[in-house]
Amino acid sequence: MTLVTLTAMASGSVCAYDMNPINVDCWGKKSLCRLTDLSAGVKRPVHETITLLAYDYYLEPENAKGGVAQTSAESLKQSGVLRDLVLGSEWNDDPDSLLRQNIVRAQQWNVLFKDAQLQAKCKVDGTQPKCKNVTVTDTPMMLYRSHFGDFQFIHAMASDQPETAADTKAKMMEWAEFTYTISISSNKLGKETIDGPAVTSFSDISSKLKRQGWTIGALFDPVPGGEWVGSYNPLKFGSYKPSGKPRAQVTYSDPREAASIKHLALGSLLHMVQDSYSDAHAERVGGCNPLSRERKDIISFRNYVNQISDDHAHADVHPKWLENGALEKYNPLWASAKLIQFSFEKTSWAGEGGVKEFLEAQVFPLSNPGNFPSEGYVDCYLGTQ
Repeated sequence: MTLVTLTAMASGSVCAYDMNPINVDCWGKKSLCRLTDLSAGVKRPVHETITLLAYDYYLEPENAKGGVAQTSAESLKQSGVLRDLVLGSEWNDDPDSLLRQNIVRAQQWNVLFKDAQLQAKCKVDGTQPKCKNVTVTDTPMMLYRSHFGDFQFIHAMASDQPETAADTKAKMMEWAEFTYTISISSNKLGKETIDGPAVTSFSDISSKLKRQGWTIGALFDPVPGGEWVGSYNPLKFGSYKPSGKPRAQVTYSDPREAASIKHLALGSLLHMVQDSYSDAHAERVGGCNPLSRERKDIISFRNYVNQISDDHAHADVHPKWLENGALEKYNPLWASAKLIQFSFEKTSWAGEGGVKEFLEAQVFPLSNPGNFPSEGYVDCYLGTQ
């Protein structure tokens, strides 16, 4: 299947909290350094920065604060753990590895993003004039599903307007159990199929993923399933052409450069948790205030299809507290540090004191489980800095 050739790039694309594969990707792996330049036009490195700081504070999450990381770079040179956590935190925004593997540049990625948005709107109401020549893809790539489709929950957002807060939270908890269990597994699960017995023994995520035969490694560290073909028309960017091949995991010539599937999965969980503290993704008690203030109960989740992209972007820019600032409890840095601590200590998912209990009670508590998605508003977003 070939995506329709796309023309002008719109300027207001959004990837949850801003993301940009910054220089942390270069640590220990020079082949990734070029990625920073390729993606510089996408976003600022908010997810990467939160994840880096959370790694610094995972031994003492209650003392987490914004500022400059002190120890992470040296730790990364020794182990590569942080590099893979950061790559995992980017996966939710680039689940097909189009940016990471240099298949597209920032402008081309934005074109795909806008096409995904248009398809989502036309799927809801195909009678709109702008939908006249739009073909809604039956089996879209993960990028389309994660931002505008049935996988919006990995950004802490509702996938459909009739979906209640309890429904969205249930999907998020299922993803949390899946990714967290991978991160603490004593076995290498990269080659296990998501619908096979090794995975279905602890997760039913395959029923939502609907990609029979995919391995966990292919999900989190995929070979991009296509290429960008340029256009001879200078006014057009060209188009992305899927290869039609089954999704496969990257093969590394040097095993020492291979990404850890366990840490990629944990990074994806961190991304979802971080997004849940953005006013553009979830409405929380104490929202519309700087994130240095406590935010706990979730009032409602947002649905991106019904939002204005440029308005959404105001809530997801690089917040000042990431540069310098003491933080109170119940913020994305604290929650991320706690999850890294849990994972490294191999804390169990279930049971008293387990990760499920932590997420249920302290990270994703709902004030009214029956609330439907809300749109949010720009005046609120402007108050988050």
